[in-house]
Amino acid sequence: MLSSVTTTEQEPRHEPGRRISSCRAQTGFSFLEVLLAALLLGTVLVASMNSFSGSIATQHALAGESVTAFGLAREIHTLAEALPRGPASEEVTGIADVAVLADLDGASFSPPVDAARRSLGSAAGWSQTVTVDTVDLLAPGVAAADDGSPAQLFRLIVKVDDGAGGGGTYTWWLPR
Repeated sequence: MLSSVTTTEQEPRHEPGRRISSCRAQTGFSFLEVLLAALLLGTVLVASMNSFSGSIATQHALAGESVTAFGLAREIHTLAEALPRGPASEEVTGIADVAVLADLDGASFSPPVDAARRSLGSAAGWSQTVTVDTVDLLAPGVAAADDGSPAQLFRLIVKVDDGAGGGGTYTWWLPR
């Protein structure tokens, strides 16, 4: 006699293409898994916020001074570009007496001045110190004797200082 094998409903059945399911049904995450995920997410958020706020504070501190210093140096550069070339005037006592580029050599302005020769009282505490040198085209980093050669340039150096160690030194080359 042949006996037939019957399957009971309690035994897991394996059909091709289906996963074998466990006896315990998955209903969600355990408390430990949720706690671990929250701890990880919190750590990442705190680290990223600290990094972000630190970079914003640094950028804000650096941008204010360097932008102001460059702006004040650029005012002198704009004034120098508009000035005619020629020998220095006899007597220069202030910005109003600057008639040619050579008059700017050795000049110092505190409070700073703008390209229109107005005093910038809003930048009190800042100063501009100007140097004008003649340089050779082949060696623009070295001062040369001014012999009127067309192969020479003027080097304009503007040092801007805020009185507390901030500011900067900016250099431009101007045609003769």
